[in-house]
Amino acid sequence: MGHVSKRSRVDIYAEILEALKRKGPTRITRVSYAVGIPVDRVKKSLSDLAAAGLTNIQTGEETSYSITHRGLEFLDAYWKMDGFLKFLGEKKGNDREF
Repeated sequence: MGHVSKRSRVDIYAEILEALKRKGPTRITRVSYAVGIPVDRVKKSLSDLAAAGLTNIQTGEETSYSITHRGLEFLDAYWKMDGFLKFLGEKKGNDREF
């Protein structure tokens, strides 16, 4: 079996936002399946993201979640930083003086 790296909280937030970006307004169980995390943990993360203005929670007959413009900006910055960090990691492994 391969090595499974532990995801940071920020990585999980980004995965949740990415799922919301792809799916549009959706229910918590679909978000849970998309990111592979139990519903109770996703609910806490979605509350944290909503408090930061990165997601919207629509209540009604069924509660649904969606990404905000600020959430899209966060995702853009996250993926850029992720790319930079991967690039630096590759440089560090290939360049002994780095």
